[in-house]
Amino acid sequence: MDTDDTQQEEMEGNPSADQPSEAAENPATAPEPEPAAVETLAPTPSASILPAHRMPTLPQLAIALGMLALLFGASYLPMGEKQKKEVGRKAGVERPTGEPDGSAFNDVQLTAHAAYVWDIKNQKALFNKNASAQLPLASLTKLMTALVAYEHLQSDDQISITQQAVEQEGDSLLATGHTFTLRELTDLTLITSSNDGAYALAAAAGAALDQDHAERAFIDAMNAKAEEIGLSQSYFTNPTGLDVDGAKSGSYGSARDMAFLMEYLVLHRPEILEGTKDALRTVYNQEGLAFNAFNTNEVTHDIPGILGSKTGFTRLAGGNLVIAYDAGLNRPIAIAVLGSTREGRFNDVMTLIEKTGTALGTKQ
Repeated sequence: MDTDDTQQEEMEGNPSADQPSEAAENPATAPEPEPAAVETLAPTPSASILPAHRMPTLPQLAIALGMLALLFGASYLPMGEKQKKEVGRKAGVERPTGEPDGSAFNDVQLTAHAAYVWDIKNQKALFNKNASAQLPLASLTKLMTALVAYEHLQSDDQISITQQAVEQEGDSLLATGHTFTLRELTDLTLITSSNDGAYALAAAAGAALDQDHAERAFIDAMNAKAEEIGLSQSYFTNPTGLDVDGAKSGSYGSARDMAFLMEYLVLHRPEILEGTKDALRTVYNQEGLAFNAFNTNEVTHDIPGILGSKTGFTRLAGGNLVIAYDAGLNRPIAIAVLGSTREGRFNDVMTLIEKTGTALGTKQ
């Protein structure tokens, strides 16, 4: 439930339950490589290395100097920019930091306070607006919650809904004792932005990490994962993104960070995003109860080649939305907008999709 009149997080689309039926920027930068050491040889008496009829002195010196130049040049040849970026990406921290390009974006008007368009294939920013600003994430947090849960549980592990989960803000029609597989609960959580579901995912994965301090262990794992993949402006204090109070959000990050998080999911955990491509998906729990999960992303069907999406909305955050889609010919693009309005976030993303198509020459 979106919360215009509370401090808490969205439930923009609530699943309906049916009884079982027979059919039932500042990214961190990798350190510059140390130049290779040049080995030097002690002088050797000329009599020991030259024959009796040795070469004239000047030609001999020219050859020796030429050999040293070759040795020195090979040793100190600087690493190219592409090589440096590849080394950094393997370490999980390097990100290209060139200026965004594309005249197609010159006249863009957005409601969002911050936005970022990232070309995943070419590792290039196409557009940014306050992309490094650290802002409340709201339910975009649940993408990290799902990622960490998947890293510590198996997709067919069963998760029981606890009373603490049901007490989270928002109505998701989950009840104490309901049991879901990790895959089913992740779909339900991300599609409907269920706070109950996010809490249950965190409780189960946290217990796998540390039975006695499950909540703390899970939050630590979220922040460790953010650091690992280079989300330099992001940190989390709860698994839902709910505002802690009227002045403090449950999580913070930048538009750039959210685009990079979406990139990571597209490349390494696409199964987490699978359900978020649908406007409606029916999810079944282990008791056979059906849940019609309506996507909180109202423009799912309007995004060509959608690969995944997640909404977020709280009083502190405003309207947030991050998506990934294929712009054509295997050209995945991630777009994030933060600090928009409830409806403005959808308009902002559709505007950026249109401008991206123009910039890439793929506009349909």
